[in-house]
Amino acid sequence: MMKTLWILGTTLIFMDFISGMSESNLHDPVINSKLKNGKGFAVFHGNVSEGSRVVKLDQPLKATDEDAEGGASFICGYRVISPRKNIPFIVELLDRTTGEAQVKVAEGQKVSFEKRKRYKFSVIAYDCGHPARESNRAIIFIHIEDVDRFAPTFDKPDYEVDMEEDRLYDPLMTLHAHDQDRSKEFKEICEYEIKNPNVPFTVDKNGNIRNTEKVYYKERHNFILKIIARDCGGRQSKAVFINILVKEKCKPQWTNFPDFVDYLANSGKQKVASQANLQWCPEDSCVPDSVTLQMQLATKHIGKGCDRDTYSITSQRKLCGANGHSVDLLPSPSLTTSWTQYLPTDDGKESDQVFYFDGQSNAVEVPENHFNHSLHKHFTIMTWMKHEHADLKDKKFPKEHILCMSDGENMNRHHYSVFVHGDKLVLLLRREAEDASDMEVFKPAEWRWKIPEINERDQWHHYAISMNFPHVQLFVDGNLVIPDDDNSEVVDDWPLHKTSKVKDTKLIVGACWEGGHHKFNHYFRGYLAGLSVLKGKTESERVIRCLNNCQENLDFSALSAMHSGTTVSFNREMTDFRIQSKNMSEVQALLREVHYINSRKFPTPGRRNLTVTTVIQCGSSEVILPVVQSYILVKPAATPSITLRGKSTLHGTEDKLKMGIPIFEDINISVDFAVKKTEGKVNHILGKDEIKDDSSDSIELGKEEKLQLKLEKKKAKQETTAKLSDAQFILLDLCTVRADPPMELDHERLELPTTIMNEFNMKIEGTQTSEGLVISNADNIENYILVLRGIRYVHEKNTPFTERSFHLSCSSQNGRFNSNVMDIKIMKSQVENTVVLPMRAQHSVQNIQLPSVSGTSNMAMGSASPNVGMVAIIVVCVGFLLFMIILGVIRIRAAHKRTQVVQVEPEMEWDNDMNIIVNPMEQETHPLHVFDYDDGVGKSMRDDSDSEDDCSSYHEDDDDESSDEETVPKKELEWDNSI
Repeated sequence: MMKTLWILGTTLIFMDFISGMSESNLHDPVINSKLKNGKGFAVFHGNVSEGSRVVKLDQPLKATDEDAEGGASFICGYRVISPRKNIPFIVELLDRTTGEAQVKVAEGQKVSFEKRKRYKFSVIAYDCGHPARESNRAIIFIHIEDVDRFAPTFDKPDYEVDMEEDRLYDPLMTLHAHDQDRSKEFKEICEYEIKNPNVPFTVDKNGNIRNTEKVYYKERHNFILKIIARDCGGRQSKAVFINILVKEKCKPQWTNFPDFVDYLANSGKQKVASQANLQWCPEDSCVPDSVTLQMQLATKHIGKGCDRDTYSITSQRKLCGANGHSVDLLPSPSLTTSWTQYLPTDDGKESDQVFYFDGQSNAVEVPENHFNHSLHKHFTIMTWMKHEHADLKDKKFPKEHILCMSDGENMNRHHYSVFVHGDKLVLLLRREAEDASDMEVFKPAEWRWKIPEINERDQWHHYAISMNFPHVQLFVDGNLVIPDDDNSEVVDDWPLHKTSKVKDTKLIVGACWEGGHHKFNHYFRGYLAGLSVLKGKTESERVIRCLNNCQENLDFSALSAMHSGTTVSFNREMTDFRIQSKNMSEVQALLREVHYINSRKFPTPGRRNLTVTTVIQCGSSEVILPVVQSYILVKPAATPSITLRGKSTLHGTEDKLKMGIPIFEDINISVDFAVKKTEGKVNHILGKDEIKDDSSDSIELGKEEKLQLKLEKKKAKQETTAKLSDAQFILLDLCTVRADPPMELDHERLELPTTIMNEFNMKIEGTQTSEGLVISNADNIENYILVLRGIRYVHEKNTPFTERSFHLSCSSQNGRFNSNVMDIKIMKSQVENTVVLPMRAQHSVQNIQLPSVSGTSNMAMGSASPNVGMVAIIVVCVGFLLFMIILGVIRIRAAHKRTQVVQVEPEMEWDNDMNIIVNPMEQETHPLHVFDYDDGVGKSMRDDSDSEDDCSSYHEDDDDESSDEETVPKKELEWDNSI
């Protein structure tokens, strides 16, 4: 059967081949056309529009064949012939019998008038004969028809133009719109139209804008026109907005000076008047000989005269690299510094703590355990002060003591004091005689400075008095006061007599204590902040200047743009800028290069007034231009939210409590930021600052104004520099661990990891009372976490213990940003952490506990008994023995698996299911982050202080020994209670 089918198929194939060989194909197909070119080729013309596929030819495309029978009588297809490879057309056969075909855009291809207007290619037809015969060549010309695809667009998204009042313009300005269509019909703009009703302006078909009537500045300051354009195909553009600013007639003045400048926190330098123009009317004015400009930035109302860092004075001193032994006499109230808690303070936290003294009743005593009262030959006293001057008719000004150390009882002797007396600042230093011969020596005892800053109303000033007896220096706002006969006076006096009547002394801030009368006297009236005393050394001048540095100021760096005859100058605070030149255009150009900068991470929000006065000299006369009043509006920074997270409950056995249990071993501190929402909106178009409140009506912005405002905001956003991660710049300066109830310090306490803090130069200090523990001074979050994780609670005696609660909170910038309060409770546990061994192992090793190892084991306890060292050595030895046993078992088992022949002695064999309960206080590896304060400025400043003081070695055994060489961290077994 299969053989029969094979023979039949072969026969059919052979017969078909014979028939094909016998079919005749005598004639070529012919493409006929009514048009022929000079060479006799058939020509076709066609059009196709963008987006269409079928080409409309001027005559049908057909091919005929004179063969009458067989495949040769049919047209099988057309072939496109072109030397170019990117012809996007094909010829599609519609009828084989008639040979009719159509030209189409190939599948997946597009034609565009804008890319190519016309195409030329050839086609041939071929029949279905064997072999096929081809026709003559026909040439096809195709023209691409444009479609009005593009709407007109203007050259700019918006326009702004000035027009002077009381004038008719022809034209005021000319608009220009363009169209991307290429055909003349669609690319030309045939019409412009103003969409605003009832405006005194027209626009013609050429884009010329004219005013139909005169306008006046007093009636209206500006017009906003909404204009569209149409092409000749009827397509309409998007609207463009034109802000026409009506200007008063020429007057000598500054124009285009912004009413205010928005300043975003951490945005760097920002120009205050980048578009300002100095308008001069030569037809009505003289020819200028010189121009003098003064720009003043008002910052006196911000904090203590300007935006400064808001860390506590102790933290600021460390950030400036000051000597670390300075003592703050007016610290913020806390667990360990409670004597200032009843003083009136400022309500805000935008700047550091400010205390008010009423001059009648309030003063505070500084505890002697906080500051030893005695002062000797070398010291520095510093304070911020805003004195409230009393206008007295009789001109008998009282003494107002800022600081006074006097006898505590029986006598009224003043040992040293700093006080205000009228317009003078006075330092009193009465020293006791060293021996009998010293009693007969007259020595300087009182230094008086007559300075105007003392009684400047509502003005903060910084005062620093440095004593290198008998030489004294006074710095006011960081500047050394040069003594002369008019401003300074030194009064000599006898030394104080030694007496047995006085048992103690009192150090008072805000008044002076009279021990003989048992009352306060000579009260101070005004504000104080950052009152500190450095004993045994004097502070360097550079540290004093650093503490006075403002974080906001004007800035000018375009010195290269100045020409001969032009001068610029700043005051020391860089808030008063002056330009003097003979060229008005140069003054204008230099003013545009003035910047405002606030380098504070969290600047005080609010306005800083900016005043510009300009005087133009013309021969013997001068023209004073209208004063420009503007302001810098500092926006609030993103507020950091400090979050503390950790365990809320801990359990500890009696032994652990005696050794000390870490209470914050898993604490984490995170910082998130949230931008404060401020009410109000700024209408840049109208040139007004509109702040919504209950007492004023807000102006409703129209659609055009809203669009313009959106454009302004978008531009401002684009100009804002990218920020680094904010959290890495946050410094904590206080953490408080509050005990609930208060601790009994005879048998319980908190311990700081002082060894770790010292080894890594962490600038954090801790102070403890029965109320708890206070960790202070500015440092980064990582270092605070490291210290907090090392804090241990110790309960030593065998007194009953059930539970103990602590409450932890932290803050930054002297309480400006506060964390949540994290509560933790310590419970007594009866379960000991032991090593569970199998029976055979217990037979050899009994009652063995793994030693407790902690990453904060360097914490010292000076009060531990002498037996603790021996116990520690025994524990270490037993632990080493256990380690060697385990290591031996592991090696034996490994050898057994390799050889399968090694037998383990019964007493050395361990169960595979051995369970080991490890002490949870296992060693951790802490990432240690050491914060570099001011790029090494600290060390250089301390060096400066030592080199400048005549007695720099007064405490060198205590202060400088550790800084001479690098110390290697030591691992100690004993605990150090050095807090």
